[in-house]
Amino acid sequence: MSTENQTVRDIMLPLPGFPCMKESGTVQEAIRQLRSFCPIGSTGPCGFSELMIVDDQGGLIGRVTQQGILRVLFSTLLDPVDIKKFEGKTAEYSDLSTLLNGVLIKEGVNHLNAPVGKVIERGIRVLSASADLLHAMSVMVICRETVLPVEENGRLVGVVQLAEVFGALGDMLVSMNSK
Repeated sequence: MSTENQTVRDIMLPLPGFPCMKESGTVQEAIRQLRSFCPIGSTGPCGFSELMIVDDQGGLIGRVTQQGILRVLFSTLLDPVDIKKFEGKTAEYSDLSTLLNGVLIKEGVNHLNAPVGKVIERGIRVLSASADLLHAMSVMVICRETVLPVEENGRLVGVVQLAEVFGALGDMLVSMNSK
C-alpha cells in the first residue's frame, strides 16, 4: 500500500489491541490493565503507559496514564507545595527518602481502591480515522502526544501511536529519496 495516501485508519492499533476499561473501575484495576494487557497473538513484553476509558456504548470518556496514577498514589510526595531546599545530604545519599519510603508505600496502598475517575484525563484530543498521516503527525508533535484515540462515526475504534506515524512517514520519505 502506498504510504502517500495512508490514513490513520491504515496504521492505527484497533481497540481490542489496546487496554481499555470502564469508568467504574479502580486505580488498582487500571494498574493491572497497564501491567498485564497484551493483545491476543502478541509476543514479547507488552505494557502500556496509558489506557482508554470508555462508556457502555464504546464512546471515549478519557484516558488514564501511569503519571496520573502515580500522582494519586503518592499525592503527598508529588503535590506541588513550597518545600524549602533540603540542605543535607545529596539526592544520591538522602536519608530522607529512606525514612519516608515505608510511609509513602502505605499511602499508595491506601489509594489503590480509589475510583479510576480520580485520574481520568477528560477532553483529550481525538483523531478521525480518515485523517491523513501528516495531520496526525502535526497534531501529535505540536501537542506532544505519543498516543491519541481514533474515532469513526462518534465511536472509539482504536489508537494511533507516534511510533507508527513516524514509521509510515519515514518509509515514505526514504522510498521517495531512493527513486
